[in-house]
Amino acid sequence: MSGSLVRGPMPSLGSPALAAASTGASGARVLDFRRRGAPPRRRRRNPLLQLARPLAAALLLVLLPLGLAAWVLTSRRFQLAEVVVEGGTERIKADWVRQALAPFEGRNLVVLPLSEAAEALHKNPWVQTVELQKELPGRLRVALTERRPTALLRGAGGLVYADPDGKPIVPVDSLPDAHKAGLLEVFFSRPVPGGVASALDVAGELGRVRPDWAAALTRIDVLGEEDFCLHTDALPFPLLVTRGQVGPKARRLEELLPELERRYPVIEAVDLRFSRRIVVQPGAPARAGAEPGARSQHISERVQAWPNQNLTS
Repeated sequence: MSGSLVRGPMPSLGSPALAAASTGASGARVLDFRRRGAPPRRRRRNPLLQLARPLAAALLLVLLPLGLAAWVLTSRRFQLAEVVVEGGTERIKADWVRQALAPFEGRNLVVLPLSEAAEALHKNPWVQTVELQKELPGRLRVALTERRPTALLRGAGGLVYADPDGKPIVPVDSLPDAHKAGLLEVFFSRPVPGGVASALDVAGELGRVRPDWAAALTRIDVLGEEDFCLHTDALPFPLLVTRGQVGPKARRLEELLPELERRYPVIEAVDLRFSRRIVVQPGAPARAGAEPGARSQHISERVQAWPNQNLTS
């Protein structure tokens, strides 16, 4: 075969020149044998492997706290080993607090119910409030307040210490020590709400006018919500007073004392509860050997009947 060689750029497959050359003189057609590349096959992942990672993360989130909780609840590191008592009071010693909480030693402090520990401390009648604080890993801090006795209550069983609300605390074991502490004996002829606090208020009223009479007070009888009978060693007779009127009546009685002593050799009681007069109850001479306590009890029993008697003014 012979022919000319044409040099130059190869025409594109879709160009008219190539199409004309491909037909030639014989009319034959040259087909385009270039094939498009087939897309690569993608490998499908196993669905179980796709769920493995989130499942492992969720399992870790669950097992880690459970394992930590199990370690905390079973480790000896979190057992109660030390009880720290802040302060302590005169009647509630720190050694008593530790002894009361001794049954809780060795228990897991994390799950230890503080209510049970507080209940064990409240068995002491002198305990008023309890504050408990856990200090991990093994320390319990205790802070207590003591009930403050403000008076002595006389009942069927004898004298007991009483708080400002009039609630009994414990029996009095030493009356001289109680009087030395400045505690007054309060007697109720019938239940009166807030009687102890009212009796102490009346004692304060007397102290602002006659401190010497108030300092010698030994007993206050609560006759009602507003009426009281004051027993003081500074006077040979008790005083019947009304709350809120003690000051003016005590001043008037102080002025009349010389006359009363001249007119009445023995005075059983003086009533200052009336608005315009002072009522004096004369008494019979005391019998030899009569006890002062019995005489005071006798006076308290007669006070309720006085308004029905003819009293000397």
